[in-house]
Amino acid sequence: MDSFVNIDGTDNLLVLKTLPGNAQSIGAILDQINWEEVLGTICGDDTCLIICRSKEASDEIKSRIFNLL
Repeated sequence: MDSFVNIDGTDNLLVLKTLPGNAQSIGAILDQINWEEVLGTICGDDTCLIICRSKEASDEIKSRIFNLL
């Protein structure tokens, strides 16, 4: 993910920052992976909100995203 900038979160929400113009593509990839812990994504131009089922799920997804990098 060369377009990745940062990821941070609180509770069951993760905010993934990308280079401009890349968030929707990354959101589509995350949706296609279809992780059980993810309820859905909402993406704009450079930000993707990842909605997880729980705080624990959020921590797991954050770790998985870092492993993909």
